Amino acid sequence: MSTHPQVFVLGVNHRTAPGPLRDQLLFRDDALPGFVQSLLQKGITREAVVLSTCNRSEIYGVAEPAENLRPALEEAWSDCCGVEEKRLSEHDYFLVEAPAVRHLFRVIGSLDSMVLGEMQILGQVKEAYQTAVERQWTDFYLNHLFQAGLHTGKRIHSETGIHEGAVSISYAAVELARKVLGDLRGKTVGLVGTGEMGELAAQHLHRAGVRAFLFFNRSAASADSLAATFGGKSHTMDELPGTMAQCDIVISATGATGIVITAEYVRDAARRRHGEPLFLIDIAAPADIEAAAGEAENTFLFTIDDLKNAVQENVELRREASRKAEAIVEEEAARIAAWTAGLDVVPTLKALREKYQDMVEREIDKRAAGATPEVRAQLEALGRGLLNKFLHAPSTRLKALGEQGEAQRASYYASSLFALDASAGPAELKTESRDKQNADR
Repeated sequence: MSTHPQVFVLGVNHRTAPGPLRDQLLFRDDALPGFVQSLLQKGITREAVVLSTCNRSEIYGVAEPAENLRPALEEAWSDCCGVEEKRLSEHDYFLVEAPAVRHLFRVIGSLDSMVLGEMQILGQVKEAYQTAVERQWTDFYLNHLFQAGLHTGKRIHSETGIHEGAVSISYAAVELARKVLGDLRGKTVGLVGTGEMGELAAQHLHRAGVRAFLFFNRSAASADSLAATFGGKSHTMDELPGTMAQCDIVISATGATGIVITAEYVRDAARRRHGEPLFLIDIAAPADIEAAAGEAENTFLFTIDDLKNAVQENVELRREASRKAEAIVEEEAARIAAWTAGLDVVPTLKALREKYQDMVEREIDKRAAGATPEVRAQLEALGRGLLNKFLHAPSTRLKALGEQGEAQRASYYASSLFALDASAGPAELKTESRDKQNADR
């Protein structure tokens, strides 16, 4: 039986809970410190890292044992976020030990993301872990686990192609613009329509270095909101014909049922750009931009159909890469399992060192009675050196046996061999030992 604390995770994500419930269960920055401190002070968990994004909220912790913690964690979480406990329990998941480790590594590797291979999650996990470290919510176990997890994420990123290629229409539009125009920094982008696809395109463009945005929408409030977020200017749809000439790129993603950008608008904008190319991307369905607009001078029009083919190819490539990524997760999770198993010999190692350290100190006290400080320091250095050399082989072997799943057997016989306290040894080994002694008699 394992003697070390167990790692656990309680969470909800895009697979288990609807969006409105996930929003309710988000841990707000002002509520998070009090929530975690309460868990630690009540002894529900020894350590904690909380990951909270639009697609998932998860509580990672360490307890001994962890199997029965779920009700207490659900109660604390529901109280913190004002959600009925039954509603939370219907949509959450609770994993302990190896499944919890594997889950974390898959999350970090973007294998559990809504968009397979998306890059953002690695940074989000890193930020959540850093917050926990700075607030001293983590210690030995979670520090080791999350450092191993971040290492796993870096391996997946460098050894597979899971992050390569656009797999959303909005991102594909930005990648297409970058492919045609090169560096997007310094470009002015007009976004027509400020719904979900338009906002996602703005996010990708901003990450690509775009800082000059013109937002066009029928709702002034929606355009104003995105303009404030990304540092652009908002316009009504009526201002589109007279303002489009300022744009190097126009991405249209409205929900309109008819044409929004006519060929006439585009020809007029092209004339006023005096030969500077105008790049049009229509990611709306049905189309926003009149097909004839692409015939205007120095104007390039791409439609959603042009992007769908590229996206589908990239999705298939990422699925192929995910198989290699899963193998990396299993490999790194096995390392954690071996490390965890090795922890079961730590009490024996500690008892072994303490016993012989005490012997060394008593011998030094005898030999150094009346000696100068210099001589005593030399004896202490000699004692430490000999102790380390003597304990190196048995300690290394004990750790290796622990990692092989033989921790209890190794600890029991080490305790017998070195006359340590063997009271915690496995019952079957004690019985086996007694039977042998009786047979020898």
